[in-house]
Amino acid sequence: MEILLITANGSGIYPYIENSIENAFRQLSVRVNKINQTYNQETVEFINSLNPDLVMTLVGYKTDKKLIEYLQSKGFLLAVWLTEDPFYMDYSLKILNDFNIIFTVDYGAYVFYKKEYPIKKVFHLPLGTDPAIYHPLNEIDNAYDLCLVGYPYPERVELVDYILKKTQYTIILAGPLWKRHLQTKHYKKRLKIINKWINPTKVNELFNLSKIILNPHRSYHFNKNKNSLGIKNISVNNRTFDIAACGAFQLISNQADIHLHFALPTEIISFSNKESCVNLVDYYMADEERRKEISKKAYSTVLENHTFLRRNQNIIDIIRYCK
Repeated sequence: MEILLITANGSGIYPYIENSIENAFRQLSVRVNKINQTYNQETVEFINSLNPDLVMTLVGYKTDKKLIEYLQSKGFLLAVWLTEDPFYMDYSLKILNDFNIIFTVDYGAYVFYKKEYPIKKVFHLPLGTDPAIYHPLNEIDNAYDLCLVGYPYPERVELVDYILKKTQYTIILAGPLWKRHLQTKHYKKRLKIINKWINPTKVNELFNLSKIILNPHRSYHFNKNKNSLGIKNISVNNRTFDIAACGAFQLISNQADIHLHFALPTEIISFSNKESCVNLVDYYMADEERRKEISKKAYSTVLENHTFLRRNQNIIDIIRYCK
């Protein structure tokens, strides 16, 4: 089997995700070629030398329309993995008809697509994790009580602020703009902020250094979203799998589809609001043995079911079904 990947040429996390996808396909004995998302003569000549079973890209919003049209003219099977659903649904809907196969990371978006586009080949496919990046680190002691990595969405800021006011736990935060949202001078001894995006290797280290990882999810109605239809996100984020792959213990906001991926409460623990989160932090902070038992089960489950290797095998099976 041969797959052509259109790379996003972006910064941040996407080059890492694309690399993990490419490596997983190669582990499955799939031939992988890559092009960037710009239409030019060199790309056209390269495409003409190929006969891929699938052309796939992530997100797809910035892919050159001329490139998509040329690939369509060749009769190739085109797929897009919509990794920003439903937060950028307005953009997703503009490109939906450019692709033969639609993968979406969110089940709420999947239900919407199936209802509104019943003849489209749409599949719910969460991102996976890469154990080569996210994994337990041997002989490392916990330096922090709590850790949260990600953008300071309002729900996350509210949760962290509440924890700081109600408890004495140490917290490390990583992500751009956190210092803009918290009164850090009041918590200098308990709060550390890495006020920028950090690469996955550093994220893995922070997860391993922390007793409990907080995983509150982004809201579908955040004012900077592009989701005018108000499609509600109901799926776990990909960080859920990354945390589990580190062998770390996490407290996750109560997403509707958690049970599709992990057993509650033996493999993962969810909270419904900031008060219940603090109660759970208190409970599990005092029971290291229970934390390790739960995280160990989540680790086994994620390696068996939620790696990019597993996701890519799903993609291969879907290609065979669709051809």
